Amino acid sequence: MKVCQRCGVEIDTRDGENLCRDCDGSSGRKRVSRKKAIQRRREMDDAMDSLGLVKVRGAMGGTYYE
Repeated sequence: MKVCQRCGVEIDTRDGENLCRDCDGSSGRKRVSRKKAIQRRREMDDAMDSLGLVKVRGAMGGTYYE
């Protein structure tokens, strides 16, 4: 049997799910709203552009600055 990583209660869940239902609902992390994430990304893009870096797409699909 598996146990919850936070509270130690025995759980019967699928592989990859390591928290009980009670702990899973209260993850403790604040979720960033979509608007804030978009705003943060734009600020980062502007900062990188001001440094003279260009945003490019990598061969594996990721984006980075060079």
